[in-house]
Amino acid sequence: MARKQSTDSNSGHSSVNRRRFLKAAGAGAAATSLAGCSGGGGGGEGNATTTTESSGGQDQGTTVGSTDKPTLEIWLSYYTEGENKKKYTDKLVKQFQNKTGIQINITGVPYTDVVTKFRSARAAGNVPHMVEVMTRPGILAGGAGMVVNDLWESSSLADKTSDKVMAGHKVWGSQSTGKQGNLVTFPLGFRPYFTAWRTDWLDSAGIDPSEVNHKAGSLHWYDDVPGIYDKLKQSDMGQKKGFYPDSTGMKQSDEEYMSLYIPQHGGSKSGVVNLTGDKAAIDSKEARKAIKMQKDYVDNGYFHQNSINTGDEESTTRHWAGKQAVNHLQDSTDLWGDYLEEQPKAMKNGDYTFGLPMNAGTKSALAWLPSLGFIGDGFSNQQEKDAAVKFLEWWIGDSDRAVQNAKNLGFVPVSPDQIQKEDFFAKTELHKEFWRGAALKTLQNFEPAVIPAVPGANAITYEVPRKMHQRIMQQGMSVEQATSQAAKEINQLLQENS
Repeated sequence: MARKQSTDSNSGHSSVNRRRFLKAAGAGAAATSLAGCSGGGGGGEGNATTTTESSGGQDQGTTVGSTDKPTLEIWLSYYTEGENKKKYTDKLVKQFQNKTGIQINITGVPYTDVVTKFRSARAAGNVPHMVEVMTRPGILAGGAGMVVNDLWESSSLADKTSDKVMAGHKVWGSQSTGKQGNLVTFPLGFRPYFTAWRTDWLDSAGIDPSEVNHKAGSLHWYDDVPGIYDKLKQSDMGQKKGFYPDSTGMKQSDEEYMSLYIPQHGGSKSGVVNLTGDKAAIDSKEARKAIKMQKDYVDNGYFHQNSINTGDEESTTRHWAGKQAVNHLQDSTDLWGDYLEEQPKAMKNGDYTFGLPMNAGTKSALAWLPSLGFIGDGFSNQQEKDAAVKFLEWWIGDSDRAVQNAKNLGFVPVSPDQIQKEDFFAKTELHKEFWRGAALKTLQNFEPAVIPAVPGANAITYEVPRKMHQRIMQQGMSVEQATSQAAKEINQLLQENS
């Protein structure tokens, strides 16, 4: 649903009027600024950067009070994931530059490199204005992220974006700044995890697609799923060697799945740490139940026996090969983009059907939040801040571009209205089922959980849970003992990096 227009009890004016006031105030601040420093993230003239890693260019930012248009330096990680995404983004940037005169320099930095490169850039005093932080929100901690509450409230995006989407951004703001209510990011879209089922497996097991796809609602890990997986195991396909109903992810690079299962079981919506980001939550009773479920499902043959070395790539490859009935380890972008690219005939022929995330008593599940983190040291004046907001309003808030973002990037729009109104999302039966079925219902009915935005987040999200799973699955340690040890390691990292 669209963001409601709240009323200020003191003034009697709606929040929209306050946003207009803040926007006007921001413009006035830019016009009356006297200081004249170059922006820390300013870039040179020319076309959008097309490098695939940080280039560390010279500071050539706009001077405060200058009549020149500002230049914004932005790091995007998805930009490195394929030529189509890169070409689409370059085209967008060129259109915006031609329309506004604001220069946008894009630098592609792979997700796996962004933490190291950001540390180096910060140490050198040459940070960009904004960084895509979808999988690495921890870089915003330690004073790096700029509080953008007023910028957000004055933007048109505030009225269009679902409160559910912003809930995750508020968690990141609170954790990275230590103060509840802060925001340090603007959304680019929504990438929830939901389920993809092979219809040939369902046929083999005598299961109608409506029993598992979005029409069935969210399936319960204990009340619903075991019975379904038993039927899949007993089917002709399930009896084949090396074929399994599903798999879980315990590979180190994919250990964010703890932030999927723990919230589903009623634990922290930030997975392995609490919402304030100052204490481990991996040893909570909810987390222990989630981890025990992973082990039990492997032991019962519901999850692939080699799940200890599985991530989304392995799960998806097996799914495409017909060796796995359902894939719940991919988000909406990959389920749409990669499946259409690699399995176009199967997608169009109805060989896959899509359902909501599973639950274990709560309607909460991991969702990637494609977003730009505002870097405090990158901005030197209000003009640059206003330019950043203008770019994001133009890119994300416009319905036509929201459709293009879905087509080319697989991003679920931040506004449910856009999914309901735009023709693209009902173009075919596949579009209806995927976008207005699984994607829209997930956006409407689920609370997004997020990986933590705390110092040391990389080790906390990926390394510590991997060691924990190895102790349980390979060394025979109990879930209670392994989670207690993991909690000590996480708490030590939080203390060391505080």
